[in-house]
Amino acid sequence: MNEGSKKKLAVRALIVGGVAAVALVTAARRCDQPKPGESAQENAPESSAPVNPAAAVPRPRPPALVPAAPAAAPVPSSAPAGPLNETQLMARLRSIKDSNFAAAIDLARDGNRRFPDSADAPERHSILIHALANAEQRSEVRGEAEQMVNHYPDSEWVREIERFTGAHRHRNVRVNDAGELVFY
Repeated sequence: MNEGSKKKLAVRALIVGGVAAVALVTAARRCDQPKPGESAQENAPESSAPVNPAAAVPRPRPPALVPAAPAAAPVPSSAPAGPLNETQLMARLRSIKDSNFAAAIDLARDGNRRFPDSADAPERHSILIHALANAEQRSEVRGEAEQMVNHYPDSEWVREIERFTGAHRHRNVRVNDAGELVFY
């Protein structure tokens, strides 16, 4: 089981636990309320003490504590205030790619916009595609994969993305008037 699957399983377990807690609290509240047609005094045990009318008024219960949904992994605040250079950007991207998919997507897109044809661009694009897949953005995965395999056709990162997504390079081939294949 990979790290992403473990995190998804943990999030689902927390959600199921939260739903179960809400169901238990709701059931407990329903058991404490009088049934229709019965008054609160009919269910009360008999006692010889006089009844204080102010004490007979039921007090509202405080809201039950329900576990909050887990928040996204916090982004470390060690990042410099200004824009990162490409080396810093790639180091940061590699460190968050498996733990914070949304931040990895944003950072990879920023890097692709600022450094589109650098030596690290194919790797950055690969990280973007994997982060999109982990964030279950399937249509964007396919579009980014098609763009990547055609923009960086000779990169080893492209081979990996071709295997991962099934996207393949479009060959720029045509048949000329003489019936010969022409590559352009």
